[in-house]
Amino acid sequence: MKKISGNSIHSLQEEAEKSRDNEAFKVLAKIGDCRIGMGVRLESPKEPTFFIEVLVSLCTGGNHVNLNIIERKLSLLKRLNQKGYVLNCEEDGCVSCELTVQSKSLTSECVTTSSILEEYLETKKRTVD
Repeated sequence: MKKISGNSIHSLQEEAEKSRDNEAFKVLAKIGDCRIGMGVRLESPKEPTFFIEVLVSLCTGGNHVNLNIIERKLSLLKRLNQKGYVLNCEEDGCVSCELTVQSKSLTSECVTTSSILEEYLETKKRTVD
């Protein structure tokens, strides 16, 4: 996972200030068929909203559906939901999982969530092998 520093959080906020939709996002890592990133929304210039987003691809190419993998992804989605992530379906068959966090908690929450994804990937390897 890419390193998160106070400077990267500040530059993300500056990027949001320059954007048309007052939002900026940075991908931190791709772990298996998931992606984790952090973002900021400027609904109010004085109080930016920071968030972590995990994108989980439900089907990863091909026509074959592997129910074991779908089951593991469901377990992952349930775990993220229990941690407070809001889950939404995307048009491309992915599930977007988003958690609003305070800027001071952004780094630690990204590390925790990344660990959850890596744990999922390890379990997935054992299930598929």
